Amino acid sequence: MGQLSALTPSRARRVRSTLILASGRAGVALHAVGVGANLIRGKAEWMAMQPVLGDVSCDLRDVETSNLTEGWREVLARTYTFGFAVEAVPASGEAFSASTSRWPLGSLALVQTVHDRGDGRRGRAEIAAHDPDLLGLLYMRRGTIGLHFEGQPVVLRAGELVMWDTARRGSITTFGRVDNQTLVVPRERLATEAPGYEAMFGQPFRSDHPAARLMGSFLGSLMPVVSDLDVAARDAVADAALDIARAVVATRDDPQPRHQTPARLMAVRLYIDANLRDPSLSPATIAKANAISLRTLHRLFEATDDSVSAVIRERRLSRCHAELLCGTDESVTAIAYRWGFRNISFFSRLFRERYGVSARQLRMAARAAARAHT
Repeated sequence: MGQLSALTPSRARRVRSTLILASGRAGVALHAVGVGANLIRGKAEWMAMQPVLGDVSCDLRDVETSNLTEGWREVLARTYTFGFAVEAVPASGEAFSASTSRWPLGSLALVQTVHDRGDGRRGRAEIAAHDPDLLGLLYMRRGTIGLHFEGQPVVLRAGELVMWDTARRGSITTFGRVDNQTLVVPRERLATEAPGYEAMFGQPFRSDHPAARLMGSFLGSLMPVVSDLDVAARDAVADAALDIARAVVATRDDPQPRHQTPARLMAVRLYIDANLRDPSLSPATIAKANAISLRTLHRLFEATDDSVSAVIRERRLSRCHAELLCGTDESVTAIAYRWGFRNISFFSRLFRERYGVSARQLRMAARAAARAHT
């Protein structure tokens, strides 16, 4: 932990502005000081700076589409510089909202994302699109998110920190509303400032770990003022951020989170979601894949008021429901088969019981709505 205690303030290479990090009772606070007008004064000056700064925020309500998944994809497309394949999967009766904001900090960026229940992935197709070579230090402000890093499941809770890599495959699953902040850094800069960063990939820091607390305090202090900082001040913030990133990487050998029941349950849920298309998915195959006994598997779900088989059915129905809402030309049978149902009569009965309408009726209504918007 000596590396953290020895962390120096931002390297004072800026003449016009310098940002200093000061530890106070509430944690790390960010203050803008120095020579020159570092804080943008007034709405007119702020609006004039927008093209230079490149700040962008997008909310699902800003997107002209009634399709939740298409809307979420558009929100991310307007704010991120690399591709995700996402799907909004609200439970029956749940609303879905999504918003993302991005503030450039020199060659770095601060991104805040808030969204409800949904899934996302970055696979070979997205990686092959020649997106920027970036790394992200993701800090969870609220909620819980399940991630897969190259097939390795990770559960991230409020106050925890993890690093992702645009050059590697990954996926996310959320079962409720999440709010996270990410410091996005070009690989070349982090490699120069923090050699050995590769060991951090997919290795979460607990909320009580100094690295997670430091990054969380820094990003939390930055959020309220970042919009008011000019270009020079943001360059100085980037220097401070890299100092902190270097300190975080220096703690990479610290013991990782203890394996707890909630984390194991989330890992099992992630496995279920990743294998819904497999018709042979069952409690027995799930237990074997997760290296636990069948008894332990059932015990994990005792407190959730759902059986393992019920969760499989619910998630498969949810995926079918989401696809049918898109107004697809595919048949109901084809969609049901793709998501692991082999008995169409059984699927039809479950679907009507779950959503109060038949799958075919929903498909017809969604197609009619899609045609009305074209």
